[in-house]
Amino acid sequence: MSAEERAVDLERRVEELRRANERLGRELIEAEAGRRPAAATPAARAIAKLVGERDSAQAALAELAELRPELEHLRRENPQLRAEVERLRGGYLGLLRRARARLLNR
Repeated sequence: MSAEERAVDLERRVEELRRANERLGRELIEAEAGRRPAAATPAARAIAKLVGERDSAQAALAELAELRPELEHLRRENPQLRAEVERLRGGYLGLLRRARARLLNR
């Protein structure tokens, strides 16, 4: 292969790579915008899927961050409530409460 043929071949390959790069760039922009390209390549589909998963994971993290204070409050309150249940169940009055509950549930 002569130098001129190699140069022509190289030019053709460069142009082909530019077109592919441009097409992938458009698909990535559409995927980031939430639009699904009609003729998406597997890589663009995978990226669109990952972007969607990332967004849903960020939403879940935000929801968890909102619930964290309530969870901490419940963790602090739990031992107190357990102690109160044990107090109400214990002793003679606790025995009477449980017997009454059993009779009422029949």
